[in-house]
Amino acid sequence: MAIDPIFVNLGANDQLLDATVSLASDRGLAFGQGTFETMLYSDGVIPLFDWHIKRLSIGSTRLQVPIDIEELTAVVSKACAMLAAQQSEKCVLKLIVTAGVGGIGYQNPINCKNQIVVIKNDLPTNILDQRDVGIKLWCCQHRLPRNKVLAGIKHLNRLDQIIGRNEQHPPDCSDGLMYDDHGCLIETTSANIFLYNSTSGWVTPDLEFVGVAGVMRSLLIEILFAEQNLFVSQASVSQRDLASAEELFICNSIRGIVPVVGISQDEGIMRDYKIGKTTRSLQCALSTAFPCFQ
Repeated sequence: MAIDPIFVNLGANDQLLDATVSLASDRGLAFGQGTFETMLYSDGVIPLFDWHIKRLSIGSTRLQVPIDIEELTAVVSKACAMLAAQQSEKCVLKLIVTAGVGGIGYQNPINCKNQIVVIKNDLPTNILDQRDVGIKLWCCQHRLPRNKVLAGIKHLNRLDQIIGRNEQHPPDCSDGLMYDDHGCLIETTSANIFLYNSTSGWVTPDLEFVGVAGVMRSLLIEILFAEQNLFVSQASVSQRDLASAEELFICNSIRGIVPVVGISQDEGIMRDYKIGKTTRSLQCALSTAFPCFQ
């Protein structure tokens, strides 16, 4: 069994509630041994909760962090109830599960007890504008190292994303494209990406060796593309593929689907893209299935 969860910024005026996490010896803080989910809370519920728990379970198993799905569900339900009592309509909940306290160095303790942390954050104020008019991206210089064991999961070590996101970039760009050390496009610092051209159709980067398999990405691949009678492949994506794209968008579980309207080139020139009909159609389908993404 895990120790009691820690709720941070869930009280009135962002007061600290039950903050008893053992920071000094927590394996998540010391080694990054743990996983997290960034979840959209909307009107008393987390619409994509089942998708989040599925990914968190996969990641925790791979990192040898024991979890109890019923316990995690109860913790999140408690957080939602607290927010509902405060009449919160929409916000972001970050669910963190660490390997807990103990062990000598890297060796796991015999009885590993996880720690659960739930943090409330405000919803970004520019979401609706980004969904409507799109965003511009730059190309990060930092490269993602391939590691098949850690590929796909959302573990606590996000150093590559931190390095990429904090690179110098044009002020009108909202996120950065990240390539791996083989030159393949993988994702942005905080979202997955989908591309289309009339020759190869829709494609999203294959994440077998590196990258985060986002909850929204999975929802699109498994459900929404099929409902729109669209085929999408998961394949290696090169810089040439990106250059030939006629339509592209990024997605995550907070922002939903966001069109890409420009990519900054090495020469400082902005390449423009039009918002495609299929992107708009997928946005409409997503908001119909989940009104919180309207």
